[in-house]
Amino acid sequence: MEKIKRPAQAQAVGSTIQYGKSKTEIPANSTYVCETATPYVMGHTNPERRRLALQASILRPFTERLLREAGIAWGMHVLDIGCGVGDVSMLAAGLVGRNGSVTSVDVDPGALETLRQRAAAEGIANIACVQTDVCAFLPGRLFDAVVGRHILIHTSDPLAVLKHCRDLLQPRGLAAFQEYDFQLIPPSYPSTPLRDCVFAIMNGCFAKAVHANIGSRLFRLFTEAGFAHPDCRVEFPVEGGPDSPCHELLAETLRTILPRARVLNVPGAADIDIDTLEQRLREEATITGAGLPGSMMFSCFARRL
Repeated sequence: MEKIKRPAQAQAVGSTIQYGKSKTEIPANSTYVCETATPYVMGHTNPERRRLALQASILRPFTERLLREAGIAWGMHVLDIGCGVGDVSMLAAGLVGRNGSVTSVDVDPGALETLRQRAAAEGIANIACVQTDVCAFLPGRLFDAVVGRHILIHTSDPLAVLKHCRDLLQPRGLAAFQEYDFQLIPPSYPSTPLRDCVFAIMNGCFAKAVHANIGSRLFRLFTEAGFAHPDCRVEFPVEGGPDSPCHELLAETLRTILPRARVLNVPGAADIDIDTLEQRLREEATITGAGLPGSMMFSCFARRL
């Protein structure tokens, strides 16, 4: 296995992040510096943080498999960009162990506080949280790996973000990302018209507001950013029955973006009854007995050239 030089342990010190003897000041209210900024479509609220936790419970096995196959291992120092409430960070922290570290970067202070509390409750001591945008993050050291889940879709310039991540990596360092592609919706069987309507609104909103096809673009983005031979795949969970958590996740995802979808005049957004949606999705699943594919998620990992 290729030997990776291990940088000093990261420690969070107030609004400063410290790596061994060196410090880098982190502005309290950093903004995007990658040309133009794209606001996070989902917002920074407690309901959104709950939605993220629900989503993470469904996606955990897919992300853990990606991190293991990419080569995230004991003793490595990992950067998690757009970490949210920290589900990917905590997975990585377990893989790198006490001799490794995870630096978790996000613009949302509430999400970072949730991560700190979760890590403390589980006795995880190798995670350092930094409140800033990834493009403004200049730590003065290099990482063994950078990871991100559903972050590039919300950036105005995904290629610039990946190039910045590459520049934060050791030679031959790893990058591993997962992104949805809302323009590729696998059909259910038997058909589920209500579910299909929800996905159509989500696709319409993301197509107008961010990068709905970011998943399909991952391979090319990796190569353009300077990563060698990206290993990419696409997968999705398939749920079913009235008790599946996917109904709540789908309804709450639409609830979060519905005001934006209505402003953008996305077809169907004005007519949906959001307060009864979750129950109606459960009823549709009961009546049809359908298998319910989730959104297609592309996973990609590669080493820096």
